[in-house]
Amino acid sequence: MAIILAIGAAVGWGTADFFGGVSRREASVFVIIAVSELAGVIVLIPIIIARGTPLPDSPSMLLACLAGIAVTVELGLIYAALSRGKAFITAPVGGLGTAAAATFGLLEGDRLDLMIALGLLCALIGSAVSSWTTSADNQPRRIAYDAAVCAAAAASVGTMLICLHAAGRVNPYWATIAEHTSTALSAGLIAVAGHGGALRRHLPDRRQLPALGLIAVAGVAGDLAYATASQHGALSIVSALSSLYPVTTVALGIAIQGHRAGRVQTAGITLALLGAVLLGAATH
Repeated sequence: MAIILAIGAAVGWGTADFFGGVSRREASVFVIIAVSELAGVIVLIPIIIARGTPLPDSPSMLLACLAGIAVTVELGLIYAALSRGKAFITAPVGGLGTAAAATFGLLEGDRLDLMIALGLLCALIGSAVSSWTTSADNQPRRIAYDAAVCAAAAASVGTMLICLHAAGRVNPYWATIAEHTSTALSAGLIAVAGHGGALRRHLPDRRQLPALGLIAVAGVAGDLAYATASQHGALSIVSALSSLYPVTTVALGIAIQGHRAGRVQTAGITLALLGAVLLGAATH
């Protein structure tokens, strides 16, 4: 169950990232994040009410809020990069961020044997390689800027994975809605501070609403799948499998925008899927 849910998280997150990057070309990045995350909260409210489970009295819910702030930082950087055609940036972000979370899980006592180690390596390296493209801009200043963006986004990914995993173990539904609420509020505050009285000019128009709805549903599905997987699986394995989300982003680029997968990307996708198979076999 944890394996299937973690892969589902990768599909949801990769889909949300792809359409978030496309939408960013026409609207402010933090407005896109705030609106889509708020829509996600609206989707989750009826589910929470139907389940009838009260808010858990646990400090872990605060970790879900911290995860939401980390998501704001990560998505702000990722969406801006994707809107500039830099899909490659999801590679080191996903790889480094997930490696940090997996390492944290192993230090906390997650089981490690040869097959799990091979599966983790294949999933992490494959998800990174699958997103890699060469950049024509090799100016030192640009390289330094991209490296800084990668480092900040990777730190945010690691923080989100660790915090949401801890909160999801308590209650995945409340953890997910707390995270989305925190993301919507933090992104909204940044949008208001950045645009002030001109904010209305940066709000999405009707043409963007279907894409924002899709981002919201995909994001909620990914977060809820990850939080639920956290109840059944170790942090190291769940985070490694969820790191396959760049494969989804690349696949959608190929299918929808006609991007062509090079040999390196094809090899990365194959390696990532091999990692998923190895982890599934090791934890069966």
